[in-house]
Order: sequence, then structure tokens, then C-alpha cells
Amino acid sequence: MRVVLSFFLAIFVMQAMPVRADGGDHPLQGYREVQGKLWKKKAYTDSRGKNLVILTHTGIYTSKPTADPDFICSSGDLYAYGYTNDGAVPPTLSWRMHDYVHECETSARADFSQDSPIVTDLDGNGISEVWITYYIGCHGDVSPDGMKILMYEGNKKYALRGETFVHVDGMDQGGKYKADPAFSSAPSVFRQYADKLWQKNMQP
Repeated sequence: MRVVLSFFLAIFVMQAMPVRADGGDHPLQGYREVQGKLWKKKAYTDSRGKNLVILTHTGIYTSKPTADPDFICSSGDLYAYGYTNDGAVPPTLSWRMHDYVHECETSARADFSQDSPIVTDLDGNGISEVWITYYIGCHGDVSPDGMKILMYEGNKKYALRGETFVHVDGMDQGGKYKADPAFSSAPSVFRQYADKLWQKNMQP
């Protein structure tokens, strides 16, 4: 009996843990920093050479943070990685992002927007901008989720942070957001594009 219980406990722990993406014949083998399951990747070329952005996720997985067998929580992780293919083996990691919802007692959410990632060169300086929109939430009703738009130009990061927009029982909720101070010294075209992207994605 003890052996059987140990077996099922091991299976549960394996299902609950985020996985690495570089094992065996995985399509991301060789990118040693990458965790999670591949969601989307996009290659592009700019003045720095060949580049690759990778988005991964764990999906929503369950966990038991207490000894109470009836207390089960849900969690989810999102990852993003920017690589420069400068001939180095493994490729050079320029930036990375990790966000999550952990130990959610109701309904967890951790999703990228369908249009992520977007690659632009809005200021025409030859260095591409990579835009990533995603949602993080934990609630048991129809409430706004957390929403973020991140932009990387090289290894410099810009961000909008706020909530999705919902219309419930005749009332508007959420939809508001704030920009990081980095936008204040950036080309105005960055903030203009970020605002349009927010309006497009705030009702997923």
C-alpha cells in the first residue's frame, strides 16, 4: 500500500512542476535557459544580426500547498526569451521574462495574446522592438484580469501595466493602465503604438 501511495505522489509532483524545454528531441533543444512548453517563436533580422524570440508556458497546473487533501490550488507560468544568433553556441540570451500566478484558490489564468510576439522598428534605428502582451488572473467571478504589454528594444525594457476591460451588469470595470517611466524618454511613436496595442487587446 505504501509503495502504491508513493507512486501516485510522484506522478502528482511531476504533473505539478513546470518543465524544462531543452530535453531530448524538444524543438528548443540547445536553448538551455528555456523553461515550459513552446507556445510560439519568431525569427527576425535587424542591424544586430539574426534574432529569435521564444514564448513558452506551463499551462495551468495544480498544487497542494497544505496538508489538507481538499485544498487544491492552481498555478501557471509564462516565459519569454530574446536570443541573438551571433554565432555563439549556445545562442546569446539578450533578455528574458517570467511572470506567473501561483497558489490560486479559485480560477487561474496565464495567457499570451494571440498576436504576440510582434516585431517592429518604429523609430527606424535598425534595432527591432519586440512586443509581448499577456494576461495574469486569479478570481472566481467575471472580473478584470491583470494585463501587461512588454516591449524590448535590444535589452532595454518598456512596459504598460493594468487590467483588462469587462462590462458586467451594466457597469464597466478595468481597462486602466500605467506606463513605465522608460516611455517618458523614448521616441513618442513607442507610446503611441503601445496605447493602440492596449486598446486592441484589453478585451480578449
